Amino acid sequence: MTAHRDARDGSKPLVVPLFAVALGIAMCLLSWLAAGAPGVGLAMLAIMLGYAAVMRFGQRFESVQLLSHDSPLDERHALIQLHALRAAYFVVLAVALVGFFWEIARGAPGAFTLICAVGGGTHLLATVILRRRL
Repeated sequence: MTAHRDARDGSKPLVVPLFAVALGIAMCLLSWLAAGAPGVGLAMLAIMLGYAAVMRFGQRFESVQLLSHDSPLDERHALIQLHALRAAYFVVLAVALVGFFWEIARGAPGAFTLICAVGGGTHLLATVILRRRL
């Protein structure tokens, strides 16, 4: 038996749900203890517990299997992942650009400026590297 078990054989992967629970607990404690915001921490914990439950108990659904980052079952799954990633990229890009322009209009570059710089630089570097490799 290999360390990586196929989701189609009835096994239910535990790494992602356990990591989600651990991350939720860490976010809850950090928000509660460092920021003094227990309500926000508990909300973040609830969100991560919900995500962990979907990833643990929803493996019979194709959409959840796609989220688990297992190797694609076929070309269709790989294409769905590519389109989902592209959609997420464009939404994050739009939010980052709106935040960047808002920061510039206020005269105080901050987190959105950094996100745009890192995202743009990464996109350019990945384009150059992938163009040479593929």
